[in-house]
Amino acid sequence: MREKYGTQNPDLKDSDTQNNFIQNEGVIRKQFVSSEKTFDDGEMTITHYISTLTPDRYCDIVNPHGINDRNYRKNPVVLFSHNSENLVVGKNLKLKVDEFGVLATTKFADTELGRDLYKLNKEGYLNAWSIGFIPLQQVSKKHDDGRTYNHIEEWELLEYSSVPIPANPDCLNVMMKSVTGDYLRRTFGMILLRKDLDERFGEFDEKLKVLETKTATIFNNLLKHLNQNERIH
Repeated sequence: MREKYGTQNPDLKDSDTQNNFIQNEGVIRKQFVSSEKTFDDGEMTITHYISTLTPDRYCDIVNPHGINDRNYRKNPVVLFSHNSENLVVGKNLKLKVDEFGVLATTKFADTELGRDLYKLNKEGYLNAWSIGFIPLQQVSKKHDDGRTYNHIEEWELLEYSSVPIPANPDCLNVMMKSVTGDYLRRTFGMILLRKDLDERFGEFDEKLKVLETKTATIFNNLLKHLNQNERIH
């Protein structure tokens, strides 16, 4: 997911950037599914990738070597669903850049929400992470496949989040039973509700299309009949 929001404040100082990133225009969120993870139950930590060189659906490529985490290191919080007000679920212990991407070590907070998210990640129900950042330098390049890609060569990391995108949407009911916190129960409940509504509206949309086709056929036949009567008279 890529989002731009807010209005740019030209007088914003570097030291203010992190605490005010929601108000800044040009902040982008990009999701990544981390399939390679290591866990430490004693420390409640996960080592996982938060970004890679793989192009996303928007043809954006984030260069891991272009990360600027100077301000982020001053307050390396990890959020849930990019909610910076009350959903700090852990902190970053280390960021490492390699040829594949940006590898993070995340320590979850010993809170109800932190424990639930650690458990869901470890058991493979949640694998998605999303970075919030500001592009500092980017260039468009045409690749051999004929498509033009946006290479984000330098970028400032503002935060990264565990995001509620289940690895298997059909496991939502199981996930709701396995968590203890009300917040995640409500979150997954809303996802289930949206999933149900999408299915219902999808069925309604299909029925509407069939009805529109039948109506158009009847209307066209009626016009033909009227035209024939006019020619006869």
